[in-house]
Amino acid sequence: MGLPATSALADDHSGGDGAYWTNPDGDVWMNADGECWYTPNAPKEAPREECGDKVAQAEPEPKDSDGDGVIDANDECPGTPAGTEVDATGCPVEKDAPIVLKGVKFEFNSATLTAGAESRLDNVVNALKSSQDFDVRIEGHTDSIGSNEYNLDLSQDRADSVKAYLVDNGIRASRLVTRGFGETRPVAPNTKPDGSDNPAGRAENRRVELHVIDE
Repeated sequence: MGLPATSALADDHSGGDGAYWTNPDGDVWMNADGECWYTPNAPKEAPREECGDKVAQAEPEPKDSDGDGVIDANDECPGTPAGTEVDATGCPVEKDAPIVLKGVKFEFNSATLTAGAESRLDNVVNALKSSQDFDVRIEGHTDSIGSNEYNLDLSQDRADSVKAYLVDNGIRASRLVTRGFGETRPVAPNTKPDGSDNPAGRAENRRVELHVIDE
């Protein structure tokens, strides 16, 4: 489609908006069939939606609904719990199962080991003494009651308490490292589907784990 002789239109048209011919108000002139007038073979510098040109739209930000660092389009394991280490497909990284110290409890709202916990740790002392060729990372975890910052500090203190007991009973401190994760790595729901408290789940999350390192 070409433009009628430009000399006849010079007083009525302006060649604004790239190759399109517009009136002083910026409206593109059209013929009787509603087709836009433009200069043939000239690049259209600015797309015009009313002329059928596609107007560039900003691409929407890709979603990562579970916050694991893998966008939903590539996530093969949606709904991963917060804090879970995942691979490139968004699925939890398979690791050697940690040793969960069942029965290792603490005084309420503190890092003080109960008498029952100390007897359980005696078994760990014996195991570490009989096998000297590996080190251990002691991890502390809490449920979701309390602030994130408080739970992080409490979990670290509890991991440190376990280390102190082991060291006091003959295990080299250099074999032991500690880390607290607070409430960030739950192994069970802290609440039920209806949002109410889940005491059983929270009890599972209040734990100390041993991970073998430097085998």
